[in-house]
Amino acid sequence: MHFTLRQLEYFIAAGEACSIRKASEAINVSQPAISSAISQLEASFKLQLFIRHHAQGLSLTPAGTAFLLEAKQFLAQGAELKNVAVDLSSKLAGTVQVGAFSVIAPIVMPELISRFLHEHEHIEVLMSEDSQPVLLDKLKRGALDIALTYDLHLPEGVDFIPLVSLSAYLLLGKNHPLSSRESLSLEEVVEERFVLLDLPLSREYFLSMFIHAGLKPWIYARTEHPEVVRGLVGRGYSYSLANVRPKNLSSLDGSELSYVPLRGEHPSLNLGLATLKDVRKTRALEAFVLYCQKSITQNRVPGMTGSTNGA
Repeated sequence: MHFTLRQLEYFIAAGEACSIRKASEAINVSQPAISSAISQLEASFKLQLFIRHHAQGLSLTPAGTAFLLEAKQFLAQGAELKNVAVDLSSKLAGTVQVGAFSVIAPIVMPELISRFLHEHEHIEVLMSEDSQPVLLDKLKRGALDIALTYDLHLPEGVDFIPLVSLSAYLLLGKNHPLSSRESLSLEEVVEERFVLLDLPLSREYFLSMFIHAGLKPWIYARTEHPEVVRGLVGRGYSYSLANVRPKNLSSLDGSELSYVPLRGEHPSLNLGLATLKDVRKTRALEAFVLYCQKSITQNRVPGMTGSTNGA
């Protein structure tokens, strides 16, 4: 069964006027268009809605009279639905599906999302965290509206809004002999055991620092979990590299950590928002983008402490 709201509007006009000619004049639609709409409704619902009187207009059949009442109620409900949608839109209601890079997510997202929802109580945020390749794949499949991540290996068709540039730090245990230094170079620690954050793209980024410095790290351990990195380093067995310095300077087992700016010419990571090109943003998504631009800056990042710049 197929029909359109426009066909119902034309039928109602004809039913109330009892004339296709008068209905045509009333709603400024051609007579053939109204006749066609009525015929299509009758065929679709298998009902005779009118009795045609030669040169004397139309009269509704009993089925047509009942159908006219239901059609008018149906259109009224449609108009009410439109009013509800407008009202919800004015309140910035809706759902935003947000992905975050797995290293960033536990540090930045709790504060960011809770403050956003406090300002926009009618918007629902559905959050997930993954590696960079998975986030980009979800964007392309429409499983995410937006991703908070780095500008690493972004494919064609993805827009990126940079928010903040994050410099590199050497991550040391608080009791490490070098932990109180204002800055350190890779040469000063390269002979020690290195714990590598072994995530796609993160792995290549950190190892490229050693390559550019002509150094070879002693990779003591590899892990995909940032908290395992922090735990091993916190126990004083090794060092690592990081671009994110959280407010919490302890690992999950309570060992204390120190983030020392990395000295030398090393590339920063640009954190920002990735979306698909040529996809119209909902008002809820636009509100989230604007909030991120306001909340994540070079001077302040939710969940992080101090300046985002190393030495």
